[in-house]
This record gives sequence, structure tokens and C-alpha cells, in this order.
Amino acid sequence: MMFGEISLRDNTKFNFGEVSVEIKKDNEYFVYTREGKKVIIVGDKISFLPAPAVGYGVKLMMVRLETPLSIAPHEKIEGFLSVPIEVSVKTGKVEIDRFNVGREKYALYGSLESGVIARYAKSMINKKPVGIGNIKVIIENRTEEWGFVEKIVFPLFDTMYYSEDKAFYPLINVIIEKDLEVINTGKPPMEGLNVVGSERSISFRMRW
Repeated sequence: MMFGEISLRDNTKFNFGEVSVEIKKDNEYFVYTREGKKVIIVGDKISFLPAPAVGYGVKLMMVRLETPLSIAPHEKIEGFLSVPIEVSVKTGKVEIDRFNVGREKYALYGSLESGVIARYAKSMINKKPVGIGNIKVIIENRTEEWGFVEKIVFPLFDTMYYSEDKAFYPLINVIIEKDLEVINTGKPPMEGLNVVGSERSISFRMRW
């Protein structure tokens, strides 16, 4: 598995979780294959870049914590959640393929009358990133009362970060006040990561 731009020379196989991609040399060309999809590449460069798991065009991701958190006043906790991503396969700026890494599940966020569909995942909070797709969250209780967090819902946009073998959404801040305010900061969760897209932040207030 490898994120970033790759120089093609010989037959190569890449694994992204349960998804396998093969690239075979055919005379002076290369043939890209994934689950019956084929593309002839006239050139010797290809890029595998992380992309947000928007699926059918959703704009939110909901992560339910496998073990909920109870946080004392003015305390905070930080860690990583394993979440689904998509992989955008490009030659230059042209996207030749796109696929999911992780289970493709959705859930309703909000009421039946006015709720929206969100990408859905369940995860434990870990001290280090353990999956292919990851989010770093910092959860801070700014109130005088104990706070309780069992799910985190945050807005998706195109900014992503990656190392050679892992992908990251931007750093997510969760602030416990009257409601839960979730901020997709647009910033890298760790040092030394490559970026796709430009840094920008957006705030989202959870009401359900």
C-alpha cells in the first residue's frame, strides 16, 4: 500500500485494506486493473491520494464511540479514531478511478422529518493511528459539569493528509459547552504529513 505519486516500471500490486489494485506492463504501456475495471496508462506516473468518504455525496461523517467518554469539568482527552476513506487514483490531474476503503455504511443524523444522511463508522479511541483511515480528535470540556460523548459528527471537505501508508482527515476539535461544537480545523493532525487540498476550517454544532 502506498499513497502519493509512484513511478511505474514493472508489474506492481497494491493493497488498500481489502481492495487490490494491479498495474501490469504491456509493451510500452501499463494496464491498471481493479475488480474488472481497466485503464490503459500511456505514461509512467500514477498517484494514489486519500479523499473524504463522501460516498453518494454526503457532507457529514458520524463516528460512534465503541466506549463512550465521561469527561470531568475542564478536562480533555485526545486520540485517534479509525474511519473509512476513499482513494482517488490519478494520472496527472485526471481521476481514473475512485474506491472505498472500509465498510460503506450510512446513518440518519437528526430527526426523521429534517435529518440528513451521514457516513457512519464505529471506533475505539486510540493513542496512535491504527487504521488506513484516521481522525485525530481533541475533546475538551469547558463547562462546570461532567460531559458525556458517545458520538462525533463532523463536516467533510476535500482537505486530507497522508503518510506513505496512512491517511488522515484534518484535526478535529470537540468542545463541550451547551451543545457539542465540532471544528474541522483543516490543520494536519501530525507533523511530517503530505496534504491534498488547501487548509480551511469549518465549525459544526451537534444538536442530536
